[in-house]
Amino acid sequence: MLYRHTLDMLSDIVSSRKINEDIDYDITLTVVTQYDRIIADLDGRKDINTVFCGDSRLGASYTIKAGINSLMGRLKKDDWLLFIVADQPYLSEKTILKFIEAASQDKKSEDYKMLLANGEKNNGDYENILSEEKNSKDYKVFSARYRAKAGNPCMFSCELIPELLELSGDSGGRKVAKRHECFYIDVEDGKELFDIDSEKDINIYSQD
Repeated sequence: MLYRHTLDMLSDIVSSRKINEDIDYDITLTVVTQYDRIIADLDGRKDINTVFCGDSRLGASYTIKAGINSLMGRLKKDDWLLFIVADQPYLSEKTILKFIEAASQDKKSEDYKMLLANGEKNNGDYENILSEEKNSKDYKVFSARYRAKAGNPCMFSCELIPELLELSGDSGGRKVAKRHECFYIDVEDGKELFDIDSEKDINIYSQD
């Protein structure tokens, strides 16, 4: 199954603690799906929180809200929600680790300011440059990007949960992200942002 590629990568990151050992983090992997076969496939996986959402077929907002509601008793104000779609097989471990590192940093620390100040370069011709004024800001949204194109994954501070729960229909997290200043985590290869919707897509992207 296509979704297993990303899920297995995430599970490996969490279980092997591949993030900097100095970073204290606690990650809950949650899979929200409308498919019984995926729930059955993950049955018995103690490292994964599975949520069935039959309304996911009605739009992204239902999936987002189902995932958040399943975690409500565990979330704290300083936690983060990282949304990853199931059909991005080229998403790299390196990109995921950047998001986790960003979420784990103390916003007032010099390491966090350095993370923001450095940004990441895209093929030498697009650079995320932040001023000293921006370094001190408390970003509530992080998003993947290739050059000028933003995409998934997207990560939100739990302070934005009320806004995420107000989403309706097929509106996704990007609608909330646009209301806030976003820090972009640049990916090294544009293929990371590709989503696979059909067998034809697989054939096209595998030839690149």
